Amino acid sequence: MNESSASTSTGAPSGVRILDIINLSSSADSLLRNRVLAMRVRGLDNRIMCMPGPYVKALDEQGIPTRAVELPRTINPLRMIAAIFEMAGYMRRERVDVVHTHCSMPGILGRIAGFLAGVPAIVHTIHGFHFHDRTSPLLTRLYTLAEKLCGRFTHMLLSQNRTDLEIARRLALVRHERLRLIGNGIDLRRFHPMARTPDPRAPVTILCTARFEPVKNHPMLFAAIRKVRERGRRVRLWLVGVGDLRDEYERRCAEMEIADTVEFLGYRDDIPELLARADIAVLTSVKEGIPRAMLEAMAMRVPVAATRVVGTEETVVDGETGFLVPLDDVEALADRLVQLIDDPALRERMGAQGRARVESEFDEDKIVDALAGIYRQLLATKKAN
Repeated sequence: MNESSASTSTGAPSGVRILDIINLSSSADSLLRNRVLAMRVRGLDNRIMCMPGPYVKALDEQGIPTRAVELPRTINPLRMIAAIFEMAGYMRRERVDVVHTHCSMPGILGRIAGFLAGVPAIVHTIHGFHFHDRTSPLLTRLYTLAEKLCGRFTHMLLSQNRTDLEIARRLALVRHERLRLIGNGIDLRRFHPMARTPDPRAPVTILCTARFEPVKNHPMLFAAIRKVRERGRRVRLWLVGVGDLRDEYERRCAEMEIADTVEFLGYRDDIPELLARADIAVLTSVKEGIPRAMLEAMAMRVPVAATRVVGTEETVVDGETGFLVPLDDVEALADRLVQLIDDPALRERMGAQGRARVESEFDEDKIVDALAGIYRQLLATKKAN
């Protein structure tokens, strides 16, 4: 699949050429777009490679050269080999200086392609390891071996949170000097909190922004919402996201008799506007890197309720910016949601503390500056050698 014509006429900056590789075009849009645009403003020719999807053209039209490649999401040897060679061919033709991969499968295939193409600097960001407590021992071993293999030609391994950093260090995925905490951030200029005047006659709006896949653990949320309703609270749940499990989740909500409470909104570009109308944000993931959904809610002064898991526990301060509950403890989540529903002043106080935390700890401009410095340092080291 060829890059669209928009990619070749965007007036891209000259100099270092960076290729970010991620799985879904929607993830490229939500996770990479603003950061890549900021890199290009800084004079770096930053591009994106992702799976075909509705946001490839949109990213191109916003000035980001975007290449679509068929990346498998599960283990499929033939498709994996085909994707590696397609990516490597693009890297050689375009003389890519830095390959920066994200997520598990793109991280493995993209780094192998970068090695085969002779890319000078290969960087990977851990967005939560693919293996976790619920992964089978066999798959855990396979992914660990793959990470160790790729670590041999990874020049910098970046972690969004301290837990994954320690896992990478313990497993010796890369040499110590090639491992660094990078964190995560959002563009605060997009998020403008508004004064809220709760309407006691309206249901409380709970927003969950998460892909419909097992790691996001929506069934826990559905069970908690049913308990909240059983306790007599009037709520509505907005679900933002796409994924293969949507049809199954719609059936599940109907079977649980909460379909009239749950609205499936699909993928949305207007997250700040939705958060301005929401009262609580929730995330029931099994694991995270640093969850952007929580950062965005906190930036809009929306209190959060989430599972106490890797990544999220470094984002949400329990009892201050929201609440953390044990994974799969439906009763605890329902209790915390009821507490927030019943106490508008608590929601306001936690929301204000959340905004202050994001401003001090999770400003994307700082991440962009740090990454640009890492890229230049790696390339300078390569030239010196």
